[in-house]
Amino acid sequence: MRTLRTVLAALVAALLVVGGLSTSAGAGSLPKRIIDEVPPKTKQVSYSAFKLKGTVMEPQVDGTLLPYANQKVKILKKKCGSCKWRTVKKVKTNDSGVFKTRIYAPDRGRWKWRSKVDHSNGYGNTKGKVWTLFFE
Repeated sequence: MRTLRTVLAALVAALLVVGGLSTSAGAGSLPKRIIDEVPPKTKQVSYSAFKLKGTVMEPQVDGTLLPYANQKVKILKKKCGSCKWRTVKKVKTNDSGVFKTRIYAPDRGRWKWRSKVDHSNGYGNTKGKVWTLFFE
């Protein structure tokens, strides 16, 4: 009888551990916000500066979109293909969820730029399109 209880206790503990692991794996599948950006190549401000403008929206359960108002958006830069993304700026969205900033092109080489919104309020990390700026 003791052996049966020990085996059953071990089986129940194993099931609880497996069940706990499967629920934590689902935490990475949070819904994402929507980042819509205007290509910076069409908005050259000065010799090496370009304007990056985008809108961040939060999709709701009923299918509507609400603006990601007065929140932070990170602007990330990558200097080479194997380099890591670095946070260069943190800009705030306005009441409509719109953010604007200047990004720059190097004198030589290529820089990659991207916007990112960190996870919060039940939404996962959201990354925008990657833009490459350079002079030929």
